[in-house]
Amino acid sequence: MNRLFVALALPEHVRSALTGLRRGFPGARWVAEENFHLTLRFIGEVDNRAMDDIADQLDRIREPGFDLEIDGFGCFETKGKVRALWARTVGSDELSHLQRKIDTALDAVGVPRETRKFKPHITLARFKDAPLDQVNRLICEASPFRMAPFPIGSFTLFRSFLNRDGPIYRPEVVYPLDGDDFSDPYFDEFRDDEETDWEESEAASSH
Repeated sequence: MNRLFVALALPEHVRSALTGLRRGFPGARWVAEENFHLTLRFIGEVDNRAMDDIADQLDRIREPGFDLEIDGFGCFETKGKVRALWARTVGSDELSHLQRKIDTALDAVGVPRETRKFKPHITLARFKDAPLDQVNRLICEASPFRMAPFPIGSFTLFRSFLNRDGPIYRPEVVYPLDGDDFSDPYFDEFRDDEETDWEESEAASSH
């Protein structure tokens, strides 16, 4: 089975800046820098055939690139206990429209819709029953935090592998967004890796 989700990968300078916030939150289990992302849709576990159908449907999406901006913090809490700390992303029509198109694409292959309303954010850390007032105080001390808008030129179908050291997120397919003025270092990096793998495979087969 394949545990999947669709997300926006973040540029290196953004991930680095978010990593710099790792201070002053006792008991936090910080997300690894390479795992920072903005989830557009959690899919869950599917078999190989369903994964192929999902990948094909997502490939039909045609949306323009857009800018994303991070501004401040938030947290998820239950009964006064914090479960997660996250960076807030400024909402945009382009982001919301892309997320709705992904929902529609997944409807076509029978993936059940999430019951939770889409709330764009980047998870930074998870807690086990941290007091809300303590975390809010630390958020205030770390604020303000804001990053200049940065371009988003692709979205990614990720596969998640769980182990005792934390999850590993592997990009299965990177889907470029259309837009004349947008570049996406993550997409270029992924494409370069794919070309390198193909060239190595060709070289190996020629011997």
